[in-house]
Amino acid sequence: MAKRSVNQETPIYEAVDRGGSLARGLGKSGSKLRSGRYRAQLTAFSLLTLTAVIVLLSAPWAKEQSTSAMTVGSPTVDANGVKYYPVRSVYQGFQPQIIRVLEPTHPASGKPRRILFVLPVDAGVDNTASTWSDGLEELRLLNVQDRFNMTLVAPSFSYEPWYGDNDRDPRFRMESFIIHDLVPFSDTFAKGSVPQRYLIGFSKSGNGALILILKHPDIFNGAAAWDAPAQLSDIDAQGVSSPGALSTNFGTQANFNRYNIPLLISTNAEQFRTHSRLWISGDEAAWTADMSKLNNQLTAAGIPHSWTRGGSRAHSWNSGWLNDAVADLDAHVTFTTQNTELHR
Repeated sequence: MAKRSVNQETPIYEAVDRGGSLARGLGKSGSKLRSGRYRAQLTAFSLLTLTAVIVLLSAPWAKEQSTSAMTVGSPTVDANGVKYYPVRSVYQGFQPQIIRVLEPTHPASGKPRRILFVLPVDAGVDNTASTWSDGLEELRLLNVQDRFNMTLVAPSFSYEPWYGDNDRDPRFRMESFIIHDLVPFSDTFAKGSVPQRYLIGFSKSGNGALILILKHPDIFNGAAAWDAPAQLSDIDAQGVSSPGALSTNFGTQANFNRYNIPLLISTNAEQFRTHSRLWISGDEAAWTADMSKLNNQLTAAGIPHSWTRGGSRAHSWNSGWLNDAVADLDAHVTFTTQNTELHR
C-alpha cells in the first residue's frame, strides 16, 4: 500500500509553480506587469502560498500515522484507558473526527487478537448519558476487550451515520473512510498479526454492520446487528432518521439502491454459505418485523447465521443484548478472510 498524505490535491511544489505560472500569464497582458514592482508582488504571493502550505502540513492533526488518506494526531487517554485519536480524512472532507480505541490489558489466553468495530448510531462522540448510551463504554463495562482479546475501535462522525458513500458530494464518503482509512489504522493495533475484524451495531449502525460485511466480505470476518431497519429501501422514508440524513449519506435513490440489504444478500450469498459469519436478533424492540424478515431472507439464501429471539428490550446499547452478540462472534466466527491486504 502506498503511503498517502493529507493533501493529495495541491502538493507544495505545485502551489509554488502555480504562483510562477500566474506571473508568467499576467506578464503577457501588458508592460506594467513586467515591471519589477509587479514581479516582486507575485514573488511575495508565491512565498506566502508556500508558507501557508508548510503551516498546514505542520499542524498537529497532519502527523501521518497510517498508510492511508487519513492523518492522525497524538491521542489523549481517559481514566479507563480509552485513547482518543484526532483524525482528518479526505473521505470526510477533512473535518475533525475522533476515533476511540480501547486495547486489552489482561487478555484471555488462547484467543487471538481481534478488532471489533463499534459503529455509532448518531453524530459526535457518545457517552453513557447519550440518548442510546455508548457502545464502546458498554462493551468496556462488560470487559469485552480482555475476556475476548478484542481491540475496540469506535469512530465518530460529524453527521448522522448510515454508512454509505454519497454519489454527489465527495465530502460524505463514510464507507470509503471505513474501508480505506479506519481499517488500516485499526490493523496497526494487531501487533503485526493478521487480525480478525468484526463489526457490531444496532439501529442504523446495525444496517451499517450488515452493509459493510455484505459489500466487503474479504475485509470483515463477522458482524452482529441488533434491532436494525434492515428492509429500508426509500431514501425519502420518514421516521427512520433526521431529515436529510439518508440523502447526506447516499446522495441519490439510485445510489441508495446499491446499499439495499435484501439485494446484497441475494447477490453476495455465495461468500457467506461456508461459514457462520452473522449474528442477528429478533428481540421485541423498534425493528422486530424487519429483523424477522432478515432472518427469513438469510435462510432462503442458504446463509448460515445465528438468530436469537427474546423478550422486549429498549432500543439502546445498554438493554442487555451486547454480551450475547459478542460471545456468539467469538464462538462461531473463527476463520480469517483470505484477502487480508486492502487494495485501493
